Amino acid sequence: MKKTPKIISVASTKGGVGKTTTSANLGAFLSDQDLKVLLIDADVQPSLSEYYVIDEIADFGLTNLITNPQVQPELVASKIEENLHIVMSDDPEGDLQNWVRNTADGRTRLKMILKKRFCEYDVIIIDTQGAVGALQEATIIAADMIISPVIPDKLCAGEFIHNTLGMINRLAESAEFMGFEIAPLKAFLNCTANTNDSQAYAADIRSLEYQAICRVPVTILNSEIPDTVAFRDATSSQMPAHRYEKTSTRKTGSAFGLMSALVKELDVINEVQ
Repeated sequence: MKKTPKIISVASTKGGVGKTTTSANLGAFLSDQDLKVLLIDADVQPSLSEYYVIDEIADFGLTNLITNPQVQPELVASKIEENLHIVMSDDPEGDLQNWVRNTADGRTRLKMILKKRFCEYDVIIIDTQGAVGALQEATIIAADMIISPVIPDKLCAGEFIHNTLGMINRLAESAEFMGFEIAPLKAFLNCTANTNDSQAYAADIRSLEYQAICRVPVTILNSEIPDTVAFRDATSSQMPAHRYEKTSTRKTGSAFGLMSALVKELDVINEVQ
């Protein structure tokens, strides 16, 4: 059978919760496990496109990926490392949103393109924008797994429960009539702190009965990423966090250990092997 890539969308309707950091670090960690990984920067703010040093820049980027019916990987996939490539954001004015919204197959085309033409990749990770829109919906529809980082504070917890899950519910309801399903959502607590407030919101997020409020399966992972300087320093150095900090005496563990635990719980490696 022809191999198809595992597509992961990193999504949240709130900006600043760590979608780009998650996408970049997850992609680099998986590439170090001998998987061929493609990152896709589907945000008008090209943070993921600037996260790592690009070794070879492709002629085109995100716009061509979605709008060109003859697109091939070599046209749009820039090379970061041998096993890690990226489709760069090239839509600063947000025109692609209108194209996706106004094109008959706009919301489903990305899924078909990636599954049929990007089979050289084991895993494809899509970094989505914070605002709800047609392009974000296309990335959710394309996914085999949705990952959502949630910061345990009042604003982020409320946004996750009401808006991120609300968006997933709307898409899941529409998908039923179109003959497909929206992928399960796996959320993890990000930038956790050893404070009463952070711990209280973390407990609230974990305690909800998500089957009663969401049309797709929701799992709150045991893995957490604490608010530690190692991840920020790794970003500033344009390095994956797991390479930047391999060991640590912190109680929460090193960046390598934290990413290892997250990837193990996501079970991506077993699913693509």
